[in-house]
Order: sequence, then structure tokens, then C-alpha cells
Amino acid sequence: MRTGLPPGWTEVPLGELLREPLAAGRSGQAVPGGVPVLRLPALRSATADLTESREGPCASAAEAEAAGHLIRPGDILMSRNDGPGARIGRAALVGETTGPTSYPATMVRVRVDERLIDPEYLVLAWDSRVVRRQIESSVRQGAGLGHIAARDLERVRLPLPPRSEQERIKTSLAFWLVRVDEEEAAVRDTLRQVEDLRTLVIDQGLLGHTTTGPHAGPEPSAATHRAPLPAIPLGWRWVALGELAEVVRGPVTNSRHADDPYGVEVGSLRPAELRGERWAHKQMPTVRLDVRRAEATRLSPGDVLYVLSGQPDSLGLARVWEQDSSHLMYVPNHHVARVRITGDALHPRLLALYANGPGRSWLRDAARSTAGLASLGLDQLRQMPIPVPPLTEQGTLLASLEAWNSELNSVTSSAEEALAMAFRLRDGCREQALTGSLPHGAAPSSENDVRLKGAVTVPRATPTRRSVNRPSEVERRAEHLWSFFPPLSDDGLTALEYGDQVTYLLFLKAAQELRHRPLNRVDVLGRDAWDELALHEGTDLIRYYGALLAELGERGGVIGRIFHKAQNRLRRPMHLQNLIQQIEEGLSWWDKRPEWRAPVFDAFLARCAQDHRTAAGQYFTHRQLIDVIVACCRPTVEDTIVDPAAGTGGFLVRSFEHIARHLPPGVPPAQREQLSHGAIRGTELVDATARLASMNLFLHGVERLDGNPAAIEVRDSLTASPRRQATLVLADPPLGQRRWVPPSTGAPDLHGSEELALARPDFWAATSHQQLNFIQHIYTLLEIGGRAAVVVPDGVLFIRGAGERVRRQLLKQCDVHTLLRLPTGFSGGSSGVKLNVLFFEKAAARPDGSPATRHLWVYDARTGDTAVADSPESSGLDAFVAAYRPGHPPDSRVASRAFKPYSVDALLTRPDVNLDLGADLGEEEPRETPEPHLIAQQISGRLEDAWRRFARLAEELTPPRDARTFRSG
Repeated sequence: MRTGLPPGWTEVPLGELLREPLAAGRSGQAVPGGVPVLRLPALRSATADLTESREGPCASAAEAEAAGHLIRPGDILMSRNDGPGARIGRAALVGETTGPTSYPATMVRVRVDERLIDPEYLVLAWDSRVVRRQIESSVRQGAGLGHIAARDLERVRLPLPPRSEQERIKTSLAFWLVRVDEEEAAVRDTLRQVEDLRTLVIDQGLLGHTTTGPHAGPEPSAATHRAPLPAIPLGWRWVALGELAEVVRGPVTNSRHADDPYGVEVGSLRPAELRGERWAHKQMPTVRLDVRRAEATRLSPGDVLYVLSGQPDSLGLARVWEQDSSHLMYVPNHHVARVRITGDALHPRLLALYANGPGRSWLRDAARSTAGLASLGLDQLRQMPIPVPPLTEQGTLLASLEAWNSELNSVTSSAEEALAMAFRLRDGCREQALTGSLPHGAAPSSENDVRLKGAVTVPRATPTRRSVNRPSEVERRAEHLWSFFPPLSDDGLTALEYGDQVTYLLFLKAAQELRHRPLNRVDVLGRDAWDELALHEGTDLIRYYGALLAELGERGGVIGRIFHKAQNRLRRPMHLQNLIQQIEEGLSWWDKRPEWRAPVFDAFLARCAQDHRTAAGQYFTHRQLIDVIVACCRPTVEDTIVDPAAGTGGFLVRSFEHIARHLPPGVPPAQREQLSHGAIRGTELVDATARLASMNLFLHGVERLDGNPAAIEVRDSLTASPRRQATLVLADPPLGQRRWVPPSTGAPDLHGSEELALARPDFWAATSHQQLNFIQHIYTLLEIGGRAAVVVPDGVLFIRGAGERVRRQLLKQCDVHTLLRLPTGFSGGSSGVKLNVLFFEKAAARPDGSPATRHLWVYDARTGDTAVADSPESSGLDAFVAAYRPGHPPDSRVASRAFKPYSVDALLTRPDVNLDLGADLGEEEPRETPEPHLIAQQISGRLEDAWRRFARLAEELTPPRDARTFRSG
């Protein structure tokens, strides 16, 4: 019998609850006009769907009755086989019947003794985890299908409360499930409103309705049978698409030329490929074309593609071709048109947004329709009127629209995550109901609510207003800083390169403020470089800016580190001028609120890491993970802190902030100053990333302008033994293998480069595995008694050969006391990689030669989690920090289902010294029942995030209040 049941409950096999034996159904040749027989999809839900039926083998109701194959209300049907619409062992209750109905041999009929068990309760309990495990363990496979015998169903044991308690469980669960359904419906309604808002905002922006100033009146359409064109602002103009761009149709392929040796193989873009967020290159078919025709219609980045024929709802769908390929040419097929803007008349993204928004109706009106299909001719497409803003306004308009679109995508994503979690919430409610711990349902909120039959009335409690964190001004400023990026990405700028450009300009702005502040002036650059930028325009600005970056890159210290090898990636003068102007106007707080600079830049770096179009995430460690590691390691003012794979400096910045918050009284000034003079340092391989790290440390006060050398050093950490040792090392090393690179390129991980095993005399093993090399390097960095926390992928825990030697030596020479197995979602640029954190301390050799490790405590935060969310409370790592007990010895910890110690003797005797211990934790005990209130809190967090974004949108949508507004109330 299962332990842990409430008093008065018991576990009973299904066979002891039956009023009559289980009865299998009948299948066979259908008789025309015979008694309907149910199909397996009838068991999709808890109540059998009697409309899912067909003609059965019984010719009459009398025949079916005689054979015992008729069903009646109160019967329970269970599926015995796998099939579409119903998994094996699924149970459903038969409700009201409208006529004689039978059931097939793939089902079994159950009639229970209702004095012992309520049929509705049985169906509820039958879908619980404890019952499903029993069913799945009894399934037999044959001919590719699963099957369960009736006698195995009779052996399944159910948790059985007293009969009166069954009624209460049934009613209480129904109440909560209805509540979940209502909230889910409200979220779905919100999602529909989001889409309506998205359409409204984009349409109004593209027609200039959000632009202040006078508007011209409506213009007559070029085609007399269509309505006048909407009014647009003065300075804008309506232009036919054919005057803005070259419009060509994709070529018709000829199957007879498929083997033409003189042709060229190209990817053929179909209308279906224009849907979705990413181009599915691997799924596109290839065709062979004449070289001349292929070159005439080939795609280049910035081309806009239009669907010319197909279903009416897809006609006119447009999308910008964003990717190029060096090994395969792509062309549109005959149902797709390629539109290539001539010169800089209109940004391709603006054209695509208009075509998918307000311009879509014009295209549909112009199309021809036959037999449910629609088509557009090239002449009709060329005549399409396009609103064209002035060139100087296009970048700002596009940035605004794409920032809105990004915000709405975030809202949609939060709401969709909440909907996905609603399933877990229902499951959690069901599991708690079957343990007797689900609360009674509350009373309906008003007299108009439908009262559930038998629902328990509970007096309404006084509501407590829960505080909701509104989006901080810092978050808004960081998002505003990021909003300039999307239009620049069309010129090939990556998120990391954009971070570079912003860093240059922000440093120049900070230098200006330091030079002109009333007190404690500091002349950082010896010139007003920021003000000088405003004196130049066009190509003159490009030349001046490039020379300025080169001059600053030759300096020493922090300035030289930030501007080392600095290059202007904004090749178009308009883009550089717009970015300078937007930073000048949008960052007016930069001088007035200097305390915002560090957190805004920090949030801006985190935003860069979320750009999944590039591999920028590999240089950023998840901020929540950094906070957890720093909280466990507790850096102090006496520590020397090193990060040998510094990235953007997150570990160093958070360590500095932790020290500042917990600084004890009486610390000598010289010791305080040491934090900015070598006590906190890092090494980074990539110049651009080191630049972001230096700026990050400078704004947070870790790096000083007179610091020389800079706290961030650019070099390969692994090539030489460390010159200085540290008391604390925190690191998230890069993933992958170490490779040999030709000296002329200097680029890491070139395609086709050879793996290079790194052999250092102070290493335990020579290997090309980057993470194993970093673990060995970190060991050499630490002084005796020094501590470390290192983020490593799962492979480090079980890889053989060098991996085994490194793990064995690490357990012997260090106290490896904690392993944290992280949920998925912490891996930055490699979304499929599962990560862990190893905590260890370098120990002196023991006289008896015994290992320095005594017990390795493994915390499994991964089991049951599918991803980490942005909200700090959602990943469960606060529970790990509490279980870790920072500042206390590991012996004081308390073992639990998630946190378990392993002795070093057991670890060293495992095959290959395998430390992949998560599976052991998962198999020892069954998974915990989900807690509904915790799931509901997580859903609430996601919806609160959506609410905060909507509040921000509402604030931005609110028009400025002027005299006219006040008069109108």
C-alpha cells in the first residue's frame, strides 16, 4: 500500500470495486444501418463523445443487448489499444445517450459498485500519475501497437477516500478547473487584443498618423475604380512601386532541364517559405536553371519578396530576404515576385511592413480570383501605391515600429508561456485533489456567477493588494538604447558590433560630462570630442569619427582598452548621424542622473545577449546565474578576484557590488582602493567583448580612468601559466574545442581548422577540450585555500580520457563540495546545451595522501523544469542558495530530494569517475506532485510581466495633454 495517504483513505485494485466483470467490446464488419459503434477518438476527454461513432457489426439493438455490448449512462469506457485521439488505458464516463450505442473490441466497459466509488471520481483518479505509471508498466507491444489486457486493468490500484470525501473532491476540483478555464479564456482574449493593437500601431505609423505636423488631404487613386488614398503628412509622397523598385517574377522551371550539365543548381523559394520567423533553407527545393536566367532573378539581402498567386489569405504576403549563401544561389519560383529597391528611396523593411499591413487590401482588390485561388500580375504589383517618408525620417520611423513590434512580441510570448503552464496547473490541481490536499472552492464572485452544484461556500476574504513591480526607468532607458539597433541590422551590423558603437559614443558623452561638471572636473580626453561630432556631417563626419577612434585607440590604460582597434561600422553617414542625434536627445538623463549609467548599460548588455539572430549570447552569462554564484561565494574586500574568461565582466561587476553592499566598518582606505587597482581583474580573448567589459567596469566604478594596466587584459588565458594567483575565481568558459588558427587571420574556431590539444607542464592532461583546459587553468590560478565557481556543460562531468584524469585529480587536490545542475535556458548562444556549476576550493596536500574532497553535494534544479524564465523567482535557484548555506561549512547542510551528498570514495570508484549524477537523483524517488499554488504564482509572474509591458505601451500611447485636451475633459 502506498504511504502518505490521508486518514481514512486506502488503496484498492479496480477489480475489487466492480459491480460486474469487465466486458470487452465487439469489432467486425459493419452492417448497413447497424447499431452505432464508438471510435477511439470518443475517449479524448473525461466524458465520452458519442458523436464519434460509425456503423457497427450489430444489426439491431436487441442483438447488441443480447451480446452485452450496449452502453448506458454511468458506464466507464477504457481504451485497450493505442490509437488516434486516445492513449492506451484512457477512461471516459458515458453521459446521456440518445439511442442504442455499442463499443468496439479496442475498448473495455467498466461498471463499478457505486456504494464504494463514484464513477466520476474513478475517471478523475484514473488520469493521475500514480495510475498512469501502473498502466504504462503493464502495456505489451505487438506488431508496432501497444495493448493492455483486461486482467492488468483490474490490478491497477487507486487511492480511495470515503464515499463522502469523493463527492467533495469532485466538486472542489471542478470549481478550480472552471477557474483555470476562465483565466485561460481571458488570456486568449488578451492575445487577440494584442494582435489588433499590433495592426493598428503599424498601420498608423506607416501612413504617418503618428507624425506631428500638417497632413495633406486624401489623394485620388491611380485606378479610378478604387477609393482615394489616405492622407499622409506633408513631405511624404505616394509613389507607384514600379517607380521605386525593379519588379521581376521568378522563373518557370523546366523538368527536362533537370540534368542539364550547363545549368546551375539553385534554391527555389516557394510562397510557403514566406511564412514563419526564419528562412527554412534546408527545406527549400532545388532546381536547375540556365545560368543567365538564374543570375537575372537571384536573391540578394534586402530584396522584398511578394506572393503573386495562391490562397487569397496569402496573396501579397511580403518578406525581406535577409540571408545570403556563399555555396548556393536562391531564386523565387514563378509564384513569387522579387522587388529590389533602387538606391535609398525606401527602406525594404518599411516596404514589407506596408505590404503586410495597410497595403494588403489594395493588393487583394487588384487580384483576380478563380475557383478559390487568387493571382496578381506584375503590372498590378508595379501600380501599387506606396507611402514614402523623407529619407531622413525613415530610420526613426522603422526603429519606432520595430521597437513596438518587439514589445508586443514580448507580451505575446509571456501570455503564451502562461497558457502553456495552464496545463501544468490543471495537472497539479488534479494530483493534489487525489491526495486530499486541494483547498475547497471559493464562493462565486457575484450573484451573476453560475454556482457550481455542490460547491462549498466560503466567506470572501478582504483582498490584499499585491505590489507589482512596474518597469523601472532603468529598464525603459536600456530598451530605448536597444531600439536604435533593428534598422542598423539591415546593413549587416551584429548585436556585438552595435554594442561597440554605443560604447564609443557613451564614453565620449561621459568624458564630456566629467570635463564640464561644476566640481571635481576631470579632463579625460583633453578635448570636447562629443561636442565636436556635431560640427561634422556626411562623409566628413565619417572621416573625422574614424580618425578620432584611431587616435584614442593609441592611448594607454582604460581609454586605450575601450578604443583598442576601434572601427566605425556605420558606413552610411545618415546612420551614424542618426545614432549620435538619438543618443543626444534620448539620453538627456545621462548627465543629470549619473547613478543610472551603470545599471542602464548593464541592462543594455543583457538585451544584446537576447539577440538570437547572432551568436552574441555566448559572451554573456545569465545575470540571475551570476547573482546566485556570487551570493554563494561571498566575495570580500580581502579577496583577489579573477575571471579568466571575462566576457562582458558580469562576474567582476557583481562581485564588486556584493563587496560594496557588505563592506564592514573600519576598512582602511588603502584596502578599498585596492579593489580598483588589481584586486579585480579579468582576461578576454575577443577585442569587442573586452571593450564592453571595460566600459561595464568603468561605469560601475570598478575600473578607474587612471588605472594602468586596465583591469581587462586581452589575450588567450590558456597559453601561459598565471603570473599572479587569486583567492576567488569565477568563470563561465567558452564552449567547444580548442583549434589551430592560421596567424594571418587571428579568428577563433575557423571552419575546417584542426583541433589543437593544449599541453602545459602545470596541467594534469593535454586536451583540446576548452572547458577541461579552463578547469586546469583555474586550479593553477588559485592559491591554497582559494575558492572557485565554474560553469561547465554536462560533457565535462562524464567525458572519458582527459576528462576522467581531470575529474580524478580535481577530487583529490581540491575540496569539490558542490555541483549545481541548472535548468535549461542558461546557455546564452547555445540554447541546447545543459549547464552545471562546480564549486571547489584548492587544498593543501594531506599527509596521508587522502583526497581533499569528502562529499560532493549535488543539487538538481533541472528535474521538472523545461526552461528558465526572465523573472528571478521562476527558476528555483533561490532555493539552491538557501540549501547551499553560504558562509557555513557543507557539513551543516540538510539532505533532501533535490540536494544529496555523495562520498568521494563512491565517486572515485564510479566508471570513468562519472559525475553525471542527475539521473541517480531522479530515479531514487518518484517526481514530486506539482504544487498548484507555485504554478499559479509562476503564471502570475508571466502575466504581470505582460501587464508591465502593456502599462508601458499605454503610457507611450497616451497623447500629450494640451489646452485642447483639458477643454475636452
